[in-house]
This record gives sequence, structure tokens and C-alpha cells, in this order.
Amino acid sequence: MEDPPPPADHVLRPHHIALLSILMTAFKDHEVKKFPAPFALHIYRVLLNEISEISQPKTHEELLLEVCTGPSADADECAEFKIVIRSIHEDLDKIDKMANFFGNVPGLFVVKNIEVQPRLIPRSIFGYFCRRCFITFTKLSFIGLNKLCEDYAAWCAGDSSAGYDIVHKEDLYSNLLMFKTQGDRTSWAKPIFYEKWEKHTAIGDENVAVESLRQFFEQHFHESHDSGYRPHALLNLVRMHYIEGEYVAARQFLSEAIVTARTIGDRITLHHCTSLMNRLPNENPGQRPILHAIQADIHPLEILFDVSKLMDEENDQPLSAAFHKIFQAVGLFDHWLDVQFALPSENQEWASHSVQSMVWREAGCDKLAALEENIVITFMEPGTDNNNRLAIILNKAYKQARQGKYTEALALLIDPSTWCGLILHDYGQWAYQIWRILTLRATRRGQFRLYRELLLPRRPDAAFNEKEYLFNVDGDKMSTIRESLYQTLQLRQLDQVTSGTEYLLQAIWHSEFLGRFNLYRTCIILLADIGLEFGMSKRSRRILEEILPQVINGEELEQRAVACFTLARCIIVAGESESTSDALQEALPYLLVAESDFLTLEMYQSLKDVQYMLSVVYHNLDLQDERQKAAQRHADSENKHQELERQVSDEEIHRMFELVATVGDALATRR
Repeated sequence: MEDPPPPADHVLRPHHIALLSILMTAFKDHEVKKFPAPFALHIYRVLLNEISEISQPKTHEELLLEVCTGPSADADECAEFKIVIRSIHEDLDKIDKMANFFGNVPGLFVVKNIEVQPRLIPRSIFGYFCRRCFITFTKLSFIGLNKLCEDYAAWCAGDSSAGYDIVHKEDLYSNLLMFKTQGDRTSWAKPIFYEKWEKHTAIGDENVAVESLRQFFEQHFHESHDSGYRPHALLNLVRMHYIEGEYVAARQFLSEAIVTARTIGDRITLHHCTSLMNRLPNENPGQRPILHAIQADIHPLEILFDVSKLMDEENDQPLSAAFHKIFQAVGLFDHWLDVQFALPSENQEWASHSVQSMVWREAGCDKLAALEENIVITFMEPGTDNNNRLAIILNKAYKQARQGKYTEALALLIDPSTWCGLILHDYGQWAYQIWRILTLRATRRGQFRLYRELLLPRRPDAAFNEKEYLFNVDGDKMSTIRESLYQTLQLRQLDQVTSGTEYLLQAIWHSEFLGRFNLYRTCIILLADIGLEFGMSKRSRRILEEILPQVINGEELEQRAVACFTLARCIIVAGESESTSDALQEALPYLLVAESDFLTLEMYQSLKDVQYMLSVVYHNLDLQDERQKAAQRHADSENKHQELERQVSDEEIHRMFELVATVGDALATRR
């Protein structure tokens, strides 16, 4: 590859004229020095932001509004300045007036007497900008100047696209310049096509996105016949297919990218390609995934992705291995910043915290997981297409829903800072999480008809397993521990406790070995419940009392409710041979906790069981008033349960689906 291309071309745009008019008005006779200091500082800041072009140029109205609404803008010294800049565009509607305007620009940075200080130092940012605009103006032909006047007038009238079209440099069609330099005869690569690629990828327009990517990499980057960037084009294409879950196409293009990168000796791109190849699902079932070794050129996020492979229960790896990988990823990220001087990235900086929150939750440390989630949500910018922040919010919302806070969970998801800026693929995940929360609430309430007739037909296209919500249904096999727990609970529903014992013991062994202590606690509670069925009430009570300190805080509300209800039954049965009254008194607080938790979760079938048990306990303790209240609560729960069972439509759910559709339409049609 030869020398890099020359600096980017400078094309006069309408906003350049607006900035020049503000500069000429503000620095005429050093007028800016007469302004109040806060207003003068505000003008400097606005001009610096616009001249540096670190973001899209503001429209004419936006630019004037921002300049004229600064601090101390109401001072008398600023009145004339604001009037002039609001009306100066009306005096530039003809070619001769525009030419005279640019003819006065050199007066800002050129003086006849060398002893006199110019208004703008030529090498300053403002001076360099004025000089560059003036030189570009002197190269314009009459046709080019006429087009500039027309574009400027249209831009000031509100047409934000006027004057921002791509300039073609073909000799047969380019008649805008009268004097051409060598750079004006050669078209160099522009980022506009890559911008189109990113935009259309975000909204799911695959055909236009691929065409924009092709146009970008077919541009003139340097004088060599082969740009050497073909692996980059293929790598971008692979990432698009990978995000969409099109793994066959991704594997095909990735193989081509690896061969191309090896041919031209692009070692960095080759590392990216091979790392992405290791992310794809294995073609051979049962084959263990490949884990990355620490290397200087490997990206820290690839090491971090290995955590997901280690957390897959099918690979039989304890969570300690996942934490070890997280430490490696953090260390490699620091190495990239300190040794390789890579540019810091917000996405990469907080990615490790996102992964840690998920690992801590699997380990049963919900408070640590919530801490990591809050770090990511607090420090990552909202309203962007950042997948790390979205994943954390989705997990946090579903956790809130599992705690019975359905309204708070839905409010978190429909907040504009959550969905604004999402790419179309992430929008699908967002919509599916809303559906999951609505389905969780409906199935917990016992609204199975509502689930079948309203929710299930409107399910977003995503990986779905009906076993997560219902018994006696067909579905894909879940992870090892959850599948064993599902079989245990299903057999228990069918009064086949003995047959479910083997599944439960498998779940206990795997959850303890793999460090999934949240699931381990659930297994222990079920073991105590089965032990109670077999008449081992004292042993079951001892098991629950050992595990109770870990669940009593209510970090998993359903788990605490079941544990307290089971413990209360164990205490009552174990106390029959001793003092029944003392056993009933001891079991009473646990029943009240279970009642409160099931009421919060809106699990009315379980709530009725607890309330029935409470009424029996109060009756045996000769507490007639409390018994009547418990019986009344049981009757109210029964009525509420029957009312929800009969419900086949829900206005709130319909409004939620309408909102999801509106958001999807807005994201797909954004510009």
C-alpha cells in the first residue's frame, strides 16, 4: 500500500455561510468584546462545536436559536447583533451579493499594515476556517456559485438537505469549479456509504445495507489496485448475519474472510474472524466449545464471550471458571489501554460489569448482581443502540416481575430511554421480554384461557419454551438443572413423587457442583417437601432451617414463600408427637410470610392453600376472630381467582401491544 490519501476535500455547504456571517458580525470592529462575558463565551462555544463538525450540522433555525438564547442574551449590547444575524441571509439571495460577502471575508484575517493585529489570527481555528472557506469560494465557477446561492436560500427556508448532496468529480459532469487542484480531480473514499450501511442494518433493511457496504469498500482508498480491505467488508457482513442468527450464511462468509485475510497478511482482521468463528454454534452436537487463550492481539470481548460458554450447563463447568475468565478479560482490557494504547470504549469498559451481574445472579448473590446492574445503567448513556445496557435492563425488569412488581417491570421497559435507539434485532428482544412478563403474570394468576387466546397468538418471534410457564406441554429440553426440576415438579403434580426423586437428586448434584446456588436452594426446598411426603418431617425441618437464612431476605420471593409454607407444615407435623399448640404457634409466622408473598406474586392457587392452612391453625388455637378473617380472605381469593380465570381479554395488555407496535414502527422508519 502506498502513501495515505490527501486531506478530505472541502466543499462549501450552507451552514458554512451561516457560520461565516456570525463570525463577520461578531468580529466586526471587535464587536464581540462589547458583549457581556457569558454571552461572548456562549458564542465561542457554539462556533467551536459547529466548526469542528463533531456532529451533524444544525439547521438554520436551530443554529440561530442556540446563538440567540445564550446567557445574558437579553442585554442591550446584544440586541443589534441578534437582529443582524437573523436577517443577513435575506441579503445573500443574489450571486453578486454572495460574491461581495465572500470578498469581505479576508478582512477578518488579513491586514495591510503588519503592525496591526488582525481580527482573527490566520492559524487559529476561526481564522483557518475563514481562510479555507474563502479559498474554496475562489475556485467556484459561475454555475457553482449560482448553485451555492440556491442551496443556501433553500436551506434557510427549512430544507435541511439542500446543499449536502455528494459532489462527483468526473470531468464530464463536474462544472462547479473553475480552478481545479489535483485533489479536485480524484474522488477519495467517503464515510457516507458506511453511515448508510449502519443505518439500514439498524432498521433491518438488509438489501440496502449490503449494497451500501459494497459501495463503501469499492471506493478509492489509495493508488494501489487492491485496496486490501475486502476482509473488512466480509467481516462486517458476517457480523450482520451473526446478529440476526443466520449462522449458515455467517459461516460461509467467514470462511472466505479468513482465507482473504491470510492471503494479504492482515493479522488483526484474521484474529477477529477466527474469534467470530469460535462464537458460532458447533456443527457437531455434543462437541465442546473452543475457549480463547490470552494473546496480545485478541479482543477482550472475545475472552468475555467465553463466559457464556462456561455458563452453559451442558459443558459441566463450575461458575469459578466463569469468574476466572472475567478476570482475564478485565486484565486484557487494561493491557489494551495501557500497553497498546487503544482508544477507550464505553461499551467495552462496562461489558465486564454486565457479565458479572449475570454470573452473580446464577451464583445466588442477587444483591451483588443488582449492584453490577445499577453500575451499568447509571454510567452507560441511555437512548443508544448499546446492547449491554439493554441486556441489563431486560434482566432487571424480569427479576422485578418475578418479585411480583409487574407494573414497575413494564414501566422500566417502556421508558423511552430503554427502547430509543435500538436496532431492529434488539427491538425484538425488548418486545419479547414485555411478552414474557405479561405471560408470567397471567400464568401465575391462573389465566390460562387469556394466555391461550390473547397472549400466545401475539408472541414475538424469539426462542420460546412453554415449559417455563406450564406443566404437561411440549417444549424443547431445558438446561440440565431446570429440566430435572421441571420433571420433578410435573411428577409431583401427578402424585408420582417417588418417580420424581431421581430427577431431583440429579438437579441437586449438578446445581451444587456447578455453583448454581439459587437453583440449589430450590432443590433443597423440594427435597424437604418430598421428605415430608415420606413422613420424614424432622429431617425435612432441619434441612429447611439450614437453608432458610439464605432465602428469608426475600431476594427470591417465590422461593421464600414455598420455603416458609413447607417449613410451617414440617413444624406442625413434627410437633404432633410433642406439644401441638406450641408447634402451631411456631408455624404461624411462617404461614403469614408465605401468605404475604403469594399475595404479592398474585399466585392465587397457592395463596388459597396457605390461607386454608391458616384458618385451620387459628381454629386449633381457638382464635375465632383470626380464623374468620383468614376464612374471609380465602373466600376473597377464591372469588378473585375465578374472576381472573374467566377473563379472556385485558385492556392493559391490548394497550401494551399497541405501544410495542408503535415503537417498532417508529424504529423501522427512522431516518
